[in-house]
Amino acid sequence: MTPPRLPDWPTLRRKALWFAMVIAIWLVVSFIISLQMYVSSRVTGTPQPWLQAFTTTLPWYFAWALLTPLAVWLAVRFDFNSRTIGRFIAVHLPAGIAVAIGHALIYVAMASLINRDNPHFPAAADLIAIKLSGSIHINLMIYGLVIGLTIAGRAYARLRDREVASVRLEAQLAEAETAALRAQLQPHFLFNTLNAISALVPEDPARANRLIARLGDLLRLSIDGRGQICTLAEELDFTEAYLAIEQERLGDRLTVVRRIDPEALNTQVPALLLQPLAENAVRHGLASRVRGGTLTLSAERTTDGVRLIVSDDGRGAVEVRDGIGLGNTRRRLHQLYGDRQSLRITTAPDAGFQVIIEVPR
Repeated sequence: MTPPRLPDWPTLRRKALWFAMVIAIWLVVSFIISLQMYVSSRVTGTPQPWLQAFTTTLPWYFAWALLTPLAVWLAVRFDFNSRTIGRFIAVHLPAGIAVAIGHALIYVAMASLINRDNPHFPAAADLIAIKLSGSIHINLMIYGLVIGLTIAGRAYARLRDREVASVRLEAQLAEAETAALRAQLQPHFLFNTLNAISALVPEDPARANRLIARLGDLLRLSIDGRGQICTLAEELDFTEAYLAIEQERLGDRLTVVRRIDPEALNTQVPALLLQPLAENAVRHGLASRVRGGTLTLSAERTTDGVRLIVSDDGRGAVEVRDGIGLGNTRRRLHQLYGDRQSLRITTAPDAGFQVIIEVPR
């Protein structure tokens, strides 16, 4: 037969501290009530020593200190929800009456012990009858208050745990999406750029060497483990590595204009935020045009954060359709910032695209 497992020391210590806190709370309540009784007796002209007032209230509230752990255990064991309301009433109504009677018995025992030398103090049997006939309803209300506070506290703790779990899940999802973007980025650029390099080697070896160096920079930045948040300066470095490759491939067909506020460079932004937008602009808006076009990157500080703009003067479109890149960007921004962010797109045929993103500090 396996012997019962004893609670470990941290558990015992935590329970002891909790019980000590319960006793301390009820002692503070007793102190406040006794102080009120003392002041009231002075005002009404029938003064009594404060110690007498305290010893009068102490048994009442100390009895509740002893019974509170039982009430809390009952509240935890028989919690309230819409499916168990019948069981809740069936358990807590008789339990409340039993606790109320138990409180009266504990109170009488303690009060009789404290006042054993007082010849005017009522006999124990008489005091029990007085308490049972006059304080059961008060004890039931206190029991209900303890049960209600316990249930409310547990509900709040569950809500907080769910919120924490939700935030962690969203962060993990954003991390996973960032990692997926990096995983997609490497083979995509590797194959496309290697094809461009292979075409340039016999005709322009110097340009092919520059393209290899740019590709190395891009791959290094893509696997540097920046996480899902980085500074705007880091994100611009990564985007510039991509644009350098595209400029080597497209030559004069791609012009890049940069309008970056230096004060915005230390602002925290999602990693891989600008590069997919710049890639969309180059691949879908500019590269397919014979004469190419201009890509503009803008960043400026705002009162609440930073405003980022990626625009091109390419083909544009009649309407905006969120593809994988824009859809991922919208979802990541919402996961990271909720309603405090915004992403707006304007376009028209032969007028290019303009993507405006605002993120908070």
